[in-house]
Amino acid sequence: MNSVLRPLLILSAIIVCQAVMYSQSQTTGTLNLRNTQPETISLSIPSAGVTGYKILLPPTIGQQGQALTIGSITGTSAQLDWTNSQFWELEGSAISTGGVGAGQQYMGTSNAQDLVFAANATEYVRIIGAAGPKQGYIGLGTQSPQAPVDIAGNVLLSNSGSATELRFAEPSAGGTDFTAFKAVAQTSSVTYTLPPGAPAQDGMVLTSSIGGTMTWAKPLSTTPMGLFAPTAGSYVHVIPVGATLTGTSVPIVSVVNAAGTTIGISITGRDTVAGTVTVETSVGLEATDRIAWAVFNQ
Repeated sequence: MNSVLRPLLILSAIIVCQAVMYSQSQTTGTLNLRNTQPETISLSIPSAGVTGYKILLPPTIGQQGQALTIGSITGTSAQLDWTNSQFWELEGSAISTGGVGAGQQYMGTSNAQDLVFAANATEYVRIIGAAGPKQGYIGLGTQSPQAPVDIAGNVLLSNSGSATELRFAEPSAGGTDFTAFKAVAQTSSVTYTLPPGAPAQDGMVLTSSIGGTMTWAKPLSTTPMGLFAPTAGSYVHVIPVGATLTGTSVPIVSVVNAAGTTIGISITGRDTVAGTVTVETSVGLEATDRIAWAVFNQ
C-alpha cells in the first residue's frame, strides 16, 4: 500500500467511526451515542456500588409490540428475550376478547399459582390456583378458603334507601324464583345467634330471647298452662297463672272430670297484679276433678 492511499484509508475509518459512536468516558461511566445529528443518547452506570455483570442480547430480532425482558440468569450474565408486552395498564386496558382461550386476554396467573390482591403490601384477596378440589376458591381475609367464597369477617349488604336482600335461588336449573331475607327500618342493630345444634325432633320451632339468642323449642312450650286442683264442692275457683298475665292476655279454661258428666265453666275475673284468673263452674267440683288452663299473650 503506497504512502498516499494509507492515510486516506485511515482518515475514512475515523470519519465512519465518528458517525457511529461519539465517545466513551472512562471516568463518568457514560457511553454517548451520536450519528450525524448534534444531540446524543447516553448510557450510564451508577456512580457507586456497581457489581459487574453482562447483558446478552437475543439472537434474533423480535416482533412488533414485543419487549425485552430477562429470560434467564447464569452467574453474572443475564440473557434478554423478546416477550409480548401485553400488560394491564393502571388506567385500564383495551382488550379484544376476554377469556383464557387462544387470542383472548385475561388478568391472572397462567400456571398453578394463586392470584393474590394486596393493598399497602397486605394481602386481602386470594384466588386458589393450585390444582385440587379447592382450585378457583376465593378467600377474602383468608389464605386458605374452604368454600367457593370464604370471607373471614362480617358481610354487609348495603343499600341506598331500599332494603337489599340475601337471596337463595331455588334448586332448579331453569328456575328463577328465590327465597330472600331482608331487614326493615330499625332504631338499633339486632344480632341473632343461632342454636349450637339441630332440633331434637321434628316440628320444633325457633324462639329467641330479648338479646337475640335463639333456641329450639316445641310449639306452645313457652305458653303458660297447667292443671288446677279445685277445692271439693266449690263453685268459684281462683287459679294462679303467674306474672305473665296482662290486660291483653287470653285465658283458656276447661274442666277435666269423670265421663258422662257435663260441667259448664266460665271466666269471671282476671287479676293482672296477683296473676290469677277466677272461674266459676255450673256445679261444685269433686276433689278428683281438674281445671285445665292456658294463657295466650298477644
